[in-house]
Amino acid sequence: MLKPVRRWVIGAPLFAGLLMAPTGLAVADPDPTGGATRCHVNAICSGTKETSTRPPRGGGGGGGGTGGTGGGTQVCSYNGQEFACSDPELGWFSASTGCYYRLVTPPPPEGDPRWQGHKPSDGGVYNPTCVQSDGTRSAAPAEFHAQPPAGPPPDNPVEIANEAAERIDFPDPVPGVAPEGTSVVGAPVWFWLANPQPPAAKTAQGNVISVTVTPRLKSLEWHLGDKLNVKDETVLTCTGPGTPYEPKYGATPSPTCGHVFTTGSGTRKDGRFYGTLTVHWVGEVTVNGGTQTVAPIPLETTVRLQFPVAEVQVLN
Repeated sequence: MLKPVRRWVIGAPLFAGLLMAPTGLAVADPDPTGGATRCHVNAICSGTKETSTRPPRGGGGGGGGTGGTGGGTQVCSYNGQEFACSDPELGWFSASTGCYYRLVTPPPPEGDPRWQGHKPSDGGVYNPTCVQSDGTRSAAPAEFHAQPPAGPPPDNPVEIANEAAERIDFPDPVPGVAPEGTSVVGAPVWFWLANPQPPAAKTAQGNVISVTVTPRLKSLEWHLGDKLNVKDETVLTCTGPGTPYEPKYGATPSPTCGHVFTTGSGTRKDGRFYGTLTVHWVGEVTVNGGTQTVAPIPLETTVRLQFPVAEVQVLN
């Protein structure tokens, strides 16, 4: 059960260079993960720019129950007290009567008084176990019911979708840049994602339905860190994975995701700009075994970057 929007935050320096240099990928730190952990954009994460509160974990309960699906014990309430919605010995709990109901198996023979004049085809016979005012439980006489008097709490498809999204194993983003080395003020730089293949879809099971979340790449967000004031820094938002650079393109700008630096990084710490690449994914949701629809789930992965940018001086 998720917290929608997952984010990986890892550390890796990226070296942009002269456009005629060979193309390549980012160079990783000796510790490629940068000590990062899995988290979501709605939780406060090291290096992230967005923060918000985590939404409550909702969930349905049969006959007024509460609790989530797919993880832990589901809880139903009765007279201000909480009880497990199911018990392996007692059956399912009804929050309207305060009783557990277990189907008599095998069913009594036809004509048995417990059928209360009904035929076996009319319904079923259940053994109730009811909660008393002091919280104790006691068995009650068998009852006939045309429909099950209690059963699994209804599935919450959003919650199950969030659980499935949590199981998706995103790869560390591998930023591509051309040229390699040190970028030069005034020269076009190409940016792209070198591993744009989405990870495998994941499925989570509820009481009745199952939900599959299939990720797809949406966009890239490059924070270049080229300004002292973070609010003024260059931010590139590129739809899709970007265009990988090839030598045949020469010194032309990228058609999908590029930038021309206007200032050098010589006066910055270690002579570099520090930024991030955030890969925005979308988890498409499919509900199996039900008619509900769930909106796509936004997901993210992030890597830290370093940009050395040089200024070229012309000598007369």
